[in-house]
Amino acid sequence: MADNRCTCYDDLPLMLTVPEVIDVLGIGRNTVYEIIRTGELPSRRIGKRGQIRVLKYDLIRYMEGEL
Repeated sequence: MADNRCTCYDDLPLMLTVPEVIDVLGIGRNTVYEIIRTGELPSRRIGKRGQIRVLKYDLIRYMEGEL
């Protein structure tokens, strides 16, 4: 996403990776993992490797202070 900066919520994919969340929020990697670990930002583990994904809906709610 670094090359394709989102200008509105509609530009976001339905599920975001941690690097995409970092780009959108403009915060550090450790901070993103911390807010996911504490449940402040809900996430899901997908696939055999259990890769972390954040739903667009949850990220928007987090940014708007609803979580």
